[in-house]
Amino acid sequence: MAKLQKQFQTNYSAIEMKNYISTKLLPNPTLATFLESTNWEGNTLFINSKLGKGKIILENNLITIDFEFSLFGSVAKKTIEATLDREFKQLGK
Repeated sequence: MAKLQKQFQTNYSAIEMKNYISTKLLPNPTLATFLESTNWEGNTLFINSKLGKGKIILENNLITIDFEFSLFGSVAKKTIEATLDREFKQLGK
């Protein structure tokens, strides 16, 4: 299975990034069609989807993504990675 492990430097606190993800990314209709469940535990977002499962860990000025793709998700890995790069770079330095 393919994995995506990536970090992004940001200009924001963990709380600000959590708010951005909760209000701008998770409600996105395109993204929502693939998500089966999401659960915040502190500043860690656990994701279970048709494409795989993993987590997004938020620290002040840092986002860490650790995601393991399902067989179906492996096909879309490059597209998903490009989308995450674009979205999270908006928070970058």
